Amino acid sequence: NTIFHTSSSQYLISKMPSWEGIEDASTMLPRIWLTRTKEGDVWKPLRKIDCKALNESRGEEVFIEGGRATADPKNGTIRYNFINRPQTKLMPATWFTREEKSSKEFVLHPLPEMDSWQVELLYQNAVRASSSLGEGIEDILKEEVILESDPNFKVMLCRNGGVLSLKKRQKTSGFFSLGGPQFTLQRGYGAYSVEGEDDDNSLGPLTHVVFVIHGIGEAMWSREDVDTLCMSEECDRMRANISKKKVATWREECKKCEKAKKPLPMPPNRVEFLPIEWSNKIRSPGQSLMTSLTSVTLRSIPALRAIANDVIFDVLMYLTPEYCEAIIECVTTQIIEQYSTFQRIHPTFVARGGKCSIIGHSLGSVIAWDILSILKDNTERNTPKGNESDPINVDGDNLQNGVYTLSTLDKSADNPLGYQACAKGSENDSKHGTWGPCLPKKMTRIIPFTPHMTIFLGSPVGLFLTLRGAHAVFDEMRAIAEAERASLIPCDDEEADPPPVFNANPIICSPFSLPTGALYNIFHPSDPVSYRIEPLLLPEGVANDELPPPLFLSPDGKTIRLHVKARQVFNNFGSLSEIFNKSVETAAAAAAAADKEAASKMENFDSSRQQVTKKSFEGCIKGKEVSFNLGGRSSRVDFQIQPGVIDNEYLSAVTAHSSYFIHDDVIDFIIFNTKTEEFESNDIE
Repeated sequence: NTIFHTSSSQYLISKMPSWEGIEDASTMLPRIWLTRTKEGDVWKPLRKIDCKALNESRGEEVFIEGGRATADPKNGTIRYNFINRPQTKLMPATWFTREEKSSKEFVLHPLPEMDSWQVELLYQNAVRASSSLGEGIEDILKEEVILESDPNFKVMLCRNGGVLSLKKRQKTSGFFSLGGPQFTLQRGYGAYSVEGEDDDNSLGPLTHVVFVIHGIGEAMWSREDVDTLCMSEECDRMRANISKKKVATWREECKKCEKAKKPLPMPPNRVEFLPIEWSNKIRSPGQSLMTSLTSVTLRSIPALRAIANDVIFDVLMYLTPEYCEAIIECVTTQIIEQYSTFQRIHPTFVARGGKCSIIGHSLGSVIAWDILSILKDNTERNTPKGNESDPINVDGDNLQNGVYTLSTLDKSADNPLGYQACAKGSENDSKHGTWGPCLPKKMTRIIPFTPHMTIFLGSPVGLFLTLRGAHAVFDEMRAIAEAERASLIPCDDEEADPPPVFNANPIICSPFSLPTGALYNIFHPSDPVSYRIEPLLLPEGVANDELPPPLFLSPDGKTIRLHVKARQVFNNFGSLSEIFNKSVETAAAAAAAADKEAASKMENFDSSRQQVTKKSFEGCIKGKEVSFNLGGRSSRVDFQIQPGVIDNEYLSAVTAHSSYFIHDDVIDFIIFNTKTEEFESNDIE
C-alpha cells in the first residue's frame, strides 16, 4: 500500500491483486469442446476450427475432422462417418478443475456448463469487487458455490498474500474441512494444438478420395492388447504423413517465391483416405461360423492358435466361394455407402472434378482385383470394343474363317472366357481358367465409379491368378488378338506389298485390362507375401531370365537412388564378366548343342507342338521395352521399393509386409499421383 498526499486529502492506494489459474482473461470466454472415449479417460480438446464451428452452430450437428466425424452437441456425442468406431462423449467447458500429478504434470477436468456459469459469476463478482470502483473482496471471500454435478464439493474464493484463486474443496464443516482435498480451478483451457491441425488448415481443397481395403489379420490388429495398428489407424497415420510432407514442400516453395518476388504457389490439394473394414462384419461373434471355429479350436498354445484363427483363416475363407462372395459383397456395399456419405458431406466434390482411387493391402488387393473384375464383366461385356483406328479390338461378328474375337468369345456359351471359372469336359478343350473370383452365382452389384488409379501393396494377386489358371486365359487373349489382326489384313493381290500391319511386331503382352485409370503392383523385394503380375500377362513360353525386371518405385518413375544405381552397375558387370570368362571351346560346344536341339525340335514338331510354341518366344522380350494394357496410364505394372544402403533381405522380411503405409517411397509415390496441378481460387476453402 502507498500513501498519497494532496493539499486537502490523503489517499491510500492499494495494489491490484493478481490471479492464479486464469489462462483466458477475455470478457467473452469461448467454450472449448472436449471428447473422450469412455469413463475415466482424459478429456481431450477438439481442433480449434471444430470448436469454433460448434460455438457457431447453435446446437446443430457439425461435421468435424474434415468430415470424418459428426459432432452432436444436443446429445453430447461424436459419431464417426466412415469407420467402425464407437461413439465418443462430447462436452463444452470454460472452467476446469486442475489436478496436479507432479510439479510439471497436471490434468484438466472440465466443469459442466451449469457449474461453470455459477463459478464464472463468482469470478466476475470478485473482479468487480477488487477493481478501482469496487467495495473490496472481503464479502466475496465468504461466498460459496455448491457444485450441482458434485454436491460434496464447493467452490470459494481464496486469497494467498496478493494472489486470488478459486478453489474446489470438499463440502465439510469445522476442523475436517482444512485437511480435505483441494483443487485450483482454471479459467480457459490455455494454449494447445492438435497434432496435424496446422497442416490440414494449410491445405487447399479436397480433390481426391482413396478407399483402402485391409488384408488378413484385421481381427487381431484391431484388438487393444496388440501393438500393430489396425487399418483405420494406418489411414490416419498415412493421411497425416502425406499432409505434413505436402505442406512442408509447399512452404519451402513459398519461401523461394518470396525471395524471388514471384507469385506464391497455390496450396496443395487435400487427399482423404477412407478404410474399408470387412473383417469385423464377416467375423461377427454371433455368426455360426465363428461359433463353430471357437468350439473346434484347441485350448493349447493360445497365442499361436490366435494367429491361425485371426490371420490365416481369412485366406481360407476367401478361397471358399460362399465366403468369397460375402466378403466381396460386403466390401462393395461399404464402398457404395461410403461414397454416398462422402458426397453428402462434400456435395461439390464430383462437380469440381474430384477423383476416387482404391488401395488394397495384402488380401485386400485380391479383393480389389476381384471387384474390378466384376465391374469389368458387368460394364464391358456388351460394350463395343475398339474403333477403326484400333482394329485389334473391333467386335468381329462377321470375321472370316470363323475367328473368335475377345468380345465374341467372352459372350459365347461354349467358350466361357470370363471372370468366373468354368469346368471343362476334356483335355482337348481350350484351357479356360479365370481372372476373377470363383463365386456361387454371378454378381451384379458394382462400385459406383471407375478408379482413377488402383494400388496393390504387398499383394498376393499373382499367386491367386496362378491358382485360378489365369495365365492360360491371358495367353489365349493374346493369341486371339493376333488372329483378329491377321484376319483384318487384305490379301486380294498376292503380289502386292503387304500392309504395314503385316510387318508389325508380334503381340507379346496380353491385351487384358481392368476398368481403372492406372494399376500399380507395389512390393518390397523382401516381402514374403508379395508376387508379381506382369509375367502372367506374357506368353507362357517366355523364359524366367527373359522376363522384364520390375521397375524401381519412385515418384516420377525416374529418380533412382545412387546406391541402387551402383548395385545395378555391379550386377551387370558381374554378368558380363561371366560371359567373357567363358572359353572359346565352351562357346563352340554350346552352339553345337543348340543346333542339335533345334534340329531335334524340327523333326518332332508335330508330336511336340506345345513345347515348340513355348520356346518360340525365346528372345522376343529381352532387351526390348514392353507395355502392359493392364497398367492403364502406366505401361508397367510391377514396382519394387528401392532397397536401403544397408538392407538384409531376411531381416527386412520380418517387417516388410506391414511397412508400406509409412514407407517414404510409397508416400511420395501417392503424393505424386494424387496431386492436382491447378486450382480455381473459388475452390479454396
